[in-house]
Amino acid sequence: MNINKDVLAIENALDEFVRIGEEIGRKSEQIEAYEAKKYVENVQGIENESITYHIERLKHHRDDLMIDKARAEKNVREAFDHYYA
Repeated sequence: MNINKDVLAIENALDEFVRIGEEIGRKSEQIEAYEAKKYVENVQGIENESITYHIERLKHHRDDLMIDKARAEKNVREAFDHYYA
């Protein structure tokens, strides 16, 4: 039954990789929305520091997710390597 464990490991690794990728997409969309809002406010002469702070927090979180994504990709490769070994 080793094959079933290997298949399950591949499935779990792929699920994690996809979950992280989707989260990166959501963070990128949030960043774009806040940057658009910041642009509109700047055109209107409004300086909103909280939006700038929030954008930076989202970017840092997205960077952390990118690190997690690289780890998840490594786990996917290792799961496939183990299966085909």
